[in-house]
Amino acid sequence: MDLKCVVAVVRPDVPEVLERRLGAIHVHGMTVTRVRGFGAHPNVFADDWTTEHIKIEVFTEADNVDALVTTIMDIAHVGAVGDGVVAVLPVEKFFRVRSKSEAQP
Repeated sequence: MDLKCVVAVVRPDVPEVLERRLGAIHVHGMTVTRVRGFGAHPNVFADDWTTEHIKIEVFTEADNVDALVTTIMDIAHVGAVGDGVVAVLPVEKFFRVRSKSEAQP
């Protein structure tokens, strides 16, 4: 089993739409965190360069990664600065705390 962690930093309106579409691509969970940061185009005239975004983390099998990344990018893309980023990371092992055993996401 080849696992990946897909991490997306996107605008705050994305998670609600994404949540409704995940089941169609066989993804059944995500972690959502409020974050602040700045990227390639910060507002250098502001006292605080950071803006609020949402970080989404999804553990999935490698076979689902392309569909998941495409879905996130289709939802998040408006063609403007601040649309966000998506990264795919390898997962060495995945465990369920409740059962104390190695598992699938």
